[in-house]
Amino acid sequence: MNFASGVSFLMFLLDGLQGWEIVQNGADRWVTERNRNEGDRWATERNRKLFPDNTVTRCFVTYHSQCFKEQLIDLKKEGYSDAFMDQLRPRIKISDWYTPLSDYGSQYWLSVELLDQEKNPIRTYHPYKVFFQQGSDYPWCQITYVFRDYGPGVRFIRFTHGGMGWSGIRVTNSSVEICPAAERLRCTKPNLLKNPSAQDGLRGWKIVRSGGDCWVIGENWKPIPDSVTSCFVTSYGLCLKRQLIDLNKEGYSETFMDQVQPHIKISDWYGPRWDCGSEYQICVELLDQRKNPIKTFQPEKVILSFKSSEQWCEMSHVFKNYGPGVRFIRFTHGGNDTQFWAGHYGIRVTNSSVVIYPADESFSLTYRNLLKNPSAQEGLQGWEIVADGGDRWVTGGNRTTFPVNTCFVTSYGLCLKQQLTDLNKEGYSETFMDQVQPHIKISDW
Repeated sequence: MNFASGVSFLMFLLDGLQGWEIVQNGADRWVTERNRNEGDRWATERNRKLFPDNTVTRCFVTYHSQCFKEQLIDLKKEGYSDAFMDQLRPRIKISDWYTPLSDYGSQYWLSVELLDQEKNPIRTYHPYKVFFQQGSDYPWCQITYVFRDYGPGVRFIRFTHGGMGWSGIRVTNSSVEICPAAERLRCTKPNLLKNPSAQDGLRGWKIVRSGGDCWVIGENWKPIPDSVTSCFVTSYGLCLKRQLIDLNKEGYSETFMDQVQPHIKISDWYGPRWDCGSEYQICVELLDQRKNPIKTFQPEKVILSFKSSEQWCEMSHVFKNYGPGVRFIRFTHGGNDTQFWAGHYGIRVTNSSVVIYPADESFSLTYRNLLKNPSAQEGLQGWEIVADGGDRWVTGGNRTTFPVNTCFVTSYGLCLKQQLTDLNKEGYSETFMDQVQPHIKISDW
């Protein structure tokens, strides 16, 4: 599972114990390690053991008696509305790192609670205590847990951890991440159909009808826009094949499908031979748990006459506002030739797709280049010149093979240019940016 969109709400330890409430303070109390002389309180010292990613250099340390500290996270103050938590019920991932300090043994303890408005627990994660025997050769250990399907009403999260031992337990790099985009990110999965372009023969497809000389795989005579090189070819008798998509197995929960009701886009490409007429048909159904149709897309058959152009054509449709209960998608397509010729002169199909995306901005606004005129195709238009040294900025043709033909060229003096992107004008609302916090990828050549 990708939690890259999650946001950690725990105060980190750059400021000592700031942000933490001390629940129990053992004999020698909590300290933060950084340069601690034996016997000092609230001193600090760098991690004595290398942390896995080399970025965390400090930690909290307990001593002889039990030491516990906690944070209470107010989800509304963090920007997650009641409706958002109750309807989307995003996954909540917790993580904590711990290790013993010395050869004398120690204990580690963790509790995380999802609380309602009155701070009563709705769900709790409270694993067994971790006991370390004598010996100090333990590495940093991570404990993680993901809350799922916890129901409505979650308004706070309480994170409590600590431990005890002769020289205590060390904890660091704790996190609580809300993952509102977990299912939305899955919605960028490009295609729910298996083997859409005959790259694996007929694997993944159920043959419904295989008339005439049956289905076969062929090479595309003319390239399709996606540079697909193979296709499924029908014969003189009706040929139909289908796939049944189980949305739950694909990672789309019933709650997500019923409450978000994401758009479902289907696309299919078909093409005739120039020397024989053909027919093309398609039927896509949104099905309930018992596989009864809720919505159906079934346009009239497409009849292509003799000597039709061999150009590929796309058939597409978007299901919207289809109501609750959708659990499966059944995709059926095929056709035949109209001359009843032996062999495979019927319609060809390929590059089929079923794509799910949320009905809001989180799909339509992904994978867009927000920079204007990125490859000098319009000169310097759209760019603010910051520094224009030497013989100034110019645009030129690329001398080496590259996906684009033009580029910006600097001179012997410093040349700098910039663009300022207004996210709101680009269609990204404040709510979207604050709650979903999408990845922002930059690239330059």
